[in-house]
Amino acid sequence: MRGILKFPPTKVIGQTTRTVPRNIIVTFMLQARSYVRLDKGCLYNYFWRIALKRLGLLVLGLFCLPYYASSQGDMAIYDTFSRFSPAVYSINVEIPKDYILERHQLLVKQFRDLQDNYSDIVSDGSSALGGQYMFKNVMNAMRRKLDLMKEQMLSNNRVRGAGFAIGPHHILTLSTVVKSATFGAVIAIKDDYHWISQATLQGLDELSGIAVLHVADVTFSNYVDLKKYVSHQSSNDSLTSWNQHQLPIASYVMAIQRPYNLPASPFSGVIGGYNRLLGLYDIEKYIQTDLPFYPGNEGAPVFSPSGKLVGVMASEFCLGRWPGITFLIPTDIIADSALAIIRTGKRERGWISGVGLGQNINGIVVEEVIPKSSAAEAGLKKGDLILGFNGRREKRVWNLIDFISKTEPNEIIRFEVKRGSRLHAVNVKTTLRQIRKTPKR
Repeated sequence: MRGILKFPPTKVIGQTTRTVPRNIIVTFMLQARSYVRLDKGCLYNYFWRIALKRLGLLVLGLFCLPYYASSQGDMAIYDTFSRFSPAVYSINVEIPKDYILERHQLLVKQFRDLQDNYSDIVSDGSSALGGQYMFKNVMNAMRRKLDLMKEQMLSNNRVRGAGFAIGPHHILTLSTVVKSATFGAVIAIKDDYHWISQATLQGLDELSGIAVLHVADVTFSNYVDLKKYVSHQSSNDSLTSWNQHQLPIASYVMAIQRPYNLPASPFSGVIGGYNRLLGLYDIEKYIQTDLPFYPGNEGAPVFSPSGKLVGVMASEFCLGRWPGITFLIPTDIIADSALAIIRTGKRERGWISGVGLGQNINGIVVEEVIPKSSAAEAGLKKGDLILGFNGRREKRVWNLIDFISKTEPNEIIRFEVKRGSRLHAVNVKTTLRQIRKTPKR
């Protein structure tokens, strides 16, 4: 046929295919010469078609490669960092020195009252002279410690942390960074180059360690939208698990930190595990990572390469000079607490008081019921096997506790329990969850 280039024939030898040893360049020239004799435009058309194919592949690559690369590897990480690094800020909390001096004077006054009250008791006892001498030494030592504490607080009256914008006028951080603002501390936020504004504390969730700041005179154009990370649940619907946002173990993640007052910088690591407990807060299910944790970066965000928020850097565990393990507060806790604080200034959580839950091979077991508690009044009894709640089958006690912690006070949870050989439906009303008076830390 005219206009079609005939390539050299091949021979099959055994199970392999090889080209007959002929000079392919000479063959091509001879065939092209014969085509030119038949049709002078044939060779021109052949090379024109090859050029068009090459041009088409080039154009396709130029248009498609950026879209492909944006979701893969280094280009994806760079795109995520470029999008969210302007939303990450340094937070400086300065405790007023007048407040420190005022508190010191109050402690000194209480100390003197204590000294006056107990000096009479010591002087009336046996071996009065020795007792007074020891008491005086103890009181002087305590007074020196009070003065030393004052000097240390005056010279270290600043707390530094990190946070990121979650709305046009809101920044999310940790409660440990900004809690001192409840007694008069001044909160300032800084970007890569300068201090941009002061912020006010909008609210704290001391059960999870999340805090939200309000910035009135600045509008953030780059921020993380937490609404798409909310796990929707209600008393009449099943739980939509946050596993849809959960990355597999060993997935790469990226933290945006400002180490040692440097501009925003990316740091990479991998996820080592989920649902870790440290005993720092009442509500915990930390994510374990090997991300580096620099001082002053509590509250820094962590993202996946594709731009999904994974969590917030909360704490580090290390022994001696060995590398530490960094723990993150997961996204579902962040979103649940922060959005409630933005709406109402606080996060009130429901709880079922007076019941102890456990896990065995059959599922969730009621291990203890305190008399006259809400659980006892609702009808739960020790030894009950909980098969599910709100129409959802569940065998893991962790998922039940997580569900309860995200409810509001006075919600009704319908439990399906097995007691002996019979099935029972028990409706339990949640109560307001209180903060522990003695924290684990």
